[in-house]
Amino acid sequence: MDFNLLKENRQHGDFTFPIGFYTMVYHDPSGMLDLHWHDELEFLLMTAGTATFRVGDNQIMVKEGQALFIKSGEIHSAFSDGGVWGFSAIVFHPNLLNSNPYDKIQNDYVNPIKNRQYVFTTLIAGEELWERELIDHLKKIIEIAGKKEYTYELLIKAHLYSIFSLLLRNAKTETERDLKYKCDRLKNVIQYIQTNYNRHIHLSELSRMANMSEGHFCRYFKKIVAKTPIEYLNYIRVIKACDLLRNTDRKILDVAMEVGFNNFSYFIDRFKKYMKITPAEYRKKYRF
Repeated sequence: MDFNLLKENRQHGDFTFPIGFYTMVYHDPSGMLDLHWHDELEFLLMTAGTATFRVGDNQIMVKEGQALFIKSGEIHSAFSDGGVWGFSAIVFHPNLLNSNPYDKIQNDYVNPIKNRQYVFTTLIAGEELWERELIDHLKKIIEIAGKKEYTYELLIKAHLYSIFSLLLRNAKTETERDLKYKCDRLKNVIQYIQTNYNRHIHLSELSRMANMSEGHFCRYFKKIVAKTPIEYLNYIRVIKACDLLRNTDRKILDVAMEVGFNNFSYFIDRFKKYMKITPAEYRKKYRF
């Protein structure tokens, strides 16, 4: 499990070629891609099993061979109730697409992508011809990145341009600014919870931060995160407790208090809910 739940702060590639390639495999249902977001664009190709992804306010079932396109700043996470599942990810800064600032490609295609002037599909299911072509391009990029032969950067960028040509021809021409505004407010709340998890946090405090009524805030939060604000707060506390159990000798009661649980029985109950084992069992299993 990834214990760094704040906004992703990883450099993908380098300044001259800002793209990274990652392969993830989860061997049991407890494995999950934790809630996060990043400024980069991401293509995710499902390589094994089936998983449920939450991207923005959408919940999407993704099967082996299908792909996702995750836009810059979109909150996303994933889990599976099945067996082994995994994916390959291509994560890159939008600047990788840049052309000459004054040419037609930059003006007509790249800038509208970066400025969110189009609404692109998230799930690339492979049901239509253009979707199958796009998935083939993703497979080619992953293959080329693995070999890193001479001119591989040129080939990867060529395939990315082909992919966005397909996306642009099948996109809606409308802005996503309203959705981005709401998501940005929610990100502030999520980061606040992740930073202040060890103190008492009122629901009214969070809803004011999001500039929503408590009822609307709770509904919107659960739609995006798949947990109520209080459930998410307790989940973060449990994750932080896991870190302390693995890396310190503190008593379990002290760990519970340190991460914000004032009721020890409630801590045990929440820990078992999210980790499927008790804190003591967790420490015995994962202690370094």
